[in-house]
Order: sequence, then C-alpha cells, then structure tokens
Amino acid sequence: MVPEETREILAKGCHDMIQELQDKVTQMMNTYKQNPTFPFDFYNLSLREAEIKILAVQEIYKRLTGEDLE
Repeated sequence: MVPEETREILAKGCHDMIQELQDKVTQMMNTYKQNPTFPFDFYNLSLREAEIKILAVQEIYKRLTGEDLE
C-alpha cells in the first residue's frame, strides 16, 4: 500500500507527464495543419508514440498504487 502523500505526489507527476505529451501532440497537429508538406508517416508515428507513452504512464501508476489514474 502506498501512503496517501506519496500517491498524491505520484499522481501529480503522472498528470504533468501526460499533459506535456498531450501538449506536444497538439503542437504537432497544428504543425501538420499549417504545413501540408510535413511527412504524414512521421506525424502518424509521433502520435502513436505519444499515445503509447501516455498508456505507459497510466500503467506504471496503476502498478505502483493499485489504482487507476484519474
């Protein structure tokens, strides 16, 4: 069992990491919209990579605390 204070710190860190990844995805989407010559494969792979990283952060939190990240 993870102490409540540690869980709160861990949740905040995980939320911050996820928010940073989501911000990068938004930035990449805007870049792709503004620049049609931006390689679609790179764009698609980058979005997939961000999604996988977000899922990994959520899974790590769940394994450490036994709870889903809200």
